[in-house]
Amino acid sequence: MNQKILVNLLTLQHEGILPPWLRIFKVFQAHGCKVYVNTGYFVKKLEPIEDIYQFDWLTEAEEKRLRKDKTKTKIGFLLHSLKRNYITLKNSRKILKSENFDVVYTPSSVLDFTIFPFYLKSKGEKIKWATTLANIVPFSDPGNKFIRFLAWLFFQISMRMLRRADVIFVPTAEMKDHLIKRKFRKEKIIETGCAVENEMIKGAEGLDGHKIDALFVGRINETKGIFDMLKVLKIIMKKFPDFQLAIMGEGDEKTKARFKKEIKNSGLGSNVQFLGYKNGMEKYNIIKSTKCFWFLSVSESESFGIALLEAVCSGIPAFAYDLPQFSRIYQNGEVEISPKGDHELVAQKVINLFESGNFDNGKGKELLGKYSWEKIAEIEYNSLNNL
Repeated sequence: MNQKILVNLLTLQHEGILPPWLRIFKVFQAHGCKVYVNTGYFVKKLEPIEDIYQFDWLTEAEEKRLRKDKTKTKIGFLLHSLKRNYITLKNSRKILKSENFDVVYTPSSVLDFTIFPFYLKSKGEKIKWATTLANIVPFSDPGNKFIRFLAWLFFQISMRMLRRADVIFVPTAEMKDHLIKRKFRKEKIIETGCAVENEMIKGAEGLDGHKIDALFVGRINETKGIFDMLKVLKIIMKKFPDFQLAIMGEGDEKTKARFKKEIKNSGLGSNVQFLGYKNGMEKYNIIKSTKCFWFLSVSESESFGIALLEAVCSGIPAFAYDLPQFSRIYQNGEVEISPKGDHELVAQKVINLFESGNFDNGKGKELLGKYSWEKIAEIEYNSLNNL
């Protein structure tokens, strides 16, 4: 069925449309669907997608308009989100009439994405709503308690709104169980799994001249265990003083500043590298340039840990805390699992690895090809056709 799909990405900025989403949209297009993106300021039809990493979906003027209100703090981002939603709600009738959309699709169920489709469903519009719920937001996660409360509160509001959705895609059995426990109808919950960039990983090679002993990829955020990584690093440096930890990713300015201050106060300035946000082959080349991968997330909201899976499939020894989903996914020793918060044990395991000199994760490589974005996209497309 050739459907017109409106993707609601109101707080789209910084990294633009992420490659996994583009892979899904590319499959939708291959089935004859027309895909549009709502940014709040304008609705944009996506041209046929070929190379997801070279796809220029915005003109220079559109890019400038989206980035003019770039936010540096979490409160600023909240205000930015409210602004985009206000503009969209104000123009909702005009947006719907512009192309007679069949489906409004939200790749995430955060509040800033769900307000608009919830409003449409509440008004009795015939448009179908498909969304993805990738993780929960517990109040118990580390970080600023006021910000954590707001995040938890917004998540609770989103969950109430999601009851209006026609289909909810979830990556794990844990997320499906969470929704069922909250009395969501089983028939509207579709478990899709998660995925990595298989072809990119296969083609990536290590980069000469990179001295990276350990790598972290993800948001610079307390819930990702960033401060635990510094504790691990300090212990390792007693054995290997020149040990290098690289951080690939971004975060809000306040958290980054506090993280960098802790690095400086701990005397780790020469042992931590900040690589910024990377994607495409450059990202995977860097992953294959490291000797081990750290993902010490302590969050109850962690769903799948895509960055961890990418490193594992790349054949990199990896270390993580014992979150339930990791124990289910990695059942054959693909990841070194330690009790949550036991940074001393993690440090000792890393030291043992470097003393052995064996940096090949053969069991991890066997997972490559098992997780595909195209498979997920086909599941979602078939579900949309059944709405």
